[in-house]
Amino acid sequence: MKTLLSTGVLLLSIAASNTALAQKALLAQGPPTISCGSYAEARIDEGTLGPNSIRIVSWVQGYLSGYNSYAKQPVVAVPTIAGIATFLDKYCADNPMHRVSNGIDSLLAELGGYKQPYLSK
Repeated sequence: MKTLLSTGVLLLSIAASNTALAQKALLAQGPPTISCGSYAEARIDEGTLGPNSIRIVSWVQGYLSGYNSYAKQPVVAVPTIAGIATFLDKYCADNPMHRVSNGIDSLLAELGGYKQPYLSK
């Protein structure tokens, strides 16, 4: 009986922690959450556009395509994978402590899309 009670308490605590995590809103997950330093290391380790780099820049292409689907105006021209990689390579080399998401915001603004307020400073 004691084991059954302990198991029940454990299951309830796991369920409660999962509910709390689900309620915490995340603005983004995946590639944009890594640091520019990590992105730069992946690019150096892979030498060219390897699997990790392709995953990141493909995510950016999808993000920009989604932006185009939901933006009222202006709609941006989505760069090639090589174009995105070149932009992020430079951005991350110049800003290793930033997140890739900051580079994506800068790319979007440079393409004529929405400019995040923090980019105005």
